[in-house]
Amino acid sequence: MFPGRVKTTRVAMGRTLPSAPQWWYAVWMKRPQLDPDETLPSLYDRESADDDLWFAPCSLDEEEPSLRAPLPEADRKDLLRAAEWRRAESALAPELARAAQRFGALDERLRASSPGARERLAVLEASEISWWVGDRVTADRLSLWMALRLSAAHEDSLALSRAAWAARRLVSGPGPETGLAAFVGRPEDADWLMDWRDVEAASLGLHPMTRAAMGFHGWTLISGGAESRRMEAAVVAARAAAVEGRSQAFLPLASGGATALRSGGTPEERLARWYAGANQATWSLLRLLDRLDDWRTVALARVSGLSGRTPPRLIEALCRWPLLSAPVAEAETGSSRAAVQRNLERLTDLGLIREVTGQERFRLWTAEFQK
Repeated sequence: MFPGRVKTTRVAMGRTLPSAPQWWYAVWMKRPQLDPDETLPSLYDRESADDDLWFAPCSLDEEEPSLRAPLPEADRKDLLRAAEWRRAESALAPELARAAQRFGALDERLRASSPGARERLAVLEASEISWWVGDRVTADRLSLWMALRLSAAHEDSLALSRAAWAARRLVSGPGPETGLAAFVGRPEDADWLMDWRDVEAASLGLHPMTRAAMGFHGWTLISGGAESRRMEAAVVAARAAAVEGRSQAFLPLASGGATALRSGGTPEERLARWYAGANQATWSLLRLLDRLDDWRTVALARVSGLSGRTPPRLIEALCRWPLLSAPVAEAETGSSRAAVQRNLERLTDLGLIREVTGQERFRLWTAEFQK
């Protein structure tokens, strides 16, 4: 109970004590009186009232480094690291020469190949890029979508549209050198377009293949690393690498694996992977063109004795599409469904093509290359 509520006196050792309220009052009145000027300062008091607060604006030149604001200063280094890319290109000159020489060989082969060879390579490259970004569109589904806009109920039409856009941009239309906004279908006043101009300005004087690599890796700085923009970055780089010589080809980056498209590391490491991946992908497509040209020569010779115009047109269609379905063959040749089915069976009997699904319906055919 509170002492103030006690009204009785207490007796101890023969003495009578005052009641509790009287005792507390006596103690309070006899307490030592402290001078306000001699009181101890609080932990939060400053020695001088004129001192600046730590969060107040101040001149960094007048302050000691230890007295500056607790937040670190922003690192204002060049995010593109253009000087390092230039040094990397000089250090990797032999690798650049090998990749450029093989790419030139691919360009010459495409000029002498069948008209549909470029589209075939574009479909294969776009399919590989779609697997790299996670859409996983196969070459046969992409061929059917591009020819007739047909897809299965369980397929993602947006993924097919993105892959078809990549295949078309790889072989047709003006390149990114005429205007990146028109190439990718974006508005001219977009903020990222101004950043892209900075990337182009920083890469002036470099080889087109090196500029393409720098632009590809700089795309993550522009787009914020969005996964949906990675396909655009790969397609722009593939076309930008062939700008200087006005090549008929695009630089393949994914057909021999995704080595060239891997991120991370220093500019020299990225550029080394870029040259190696492009060299391997170009070699893979060159071997495919060799086999395709040999097959086309043999196939045209074997069907020369067949009547009608459908067999040679089927040969050209099979050169254009990696996998050919009956509806696509009908659209490519302009023949009836019955004529297409009949001539596909003839080419199969001649050993020129083979059916790959093993089904009775929705069948697909591909060229049977010589082993």
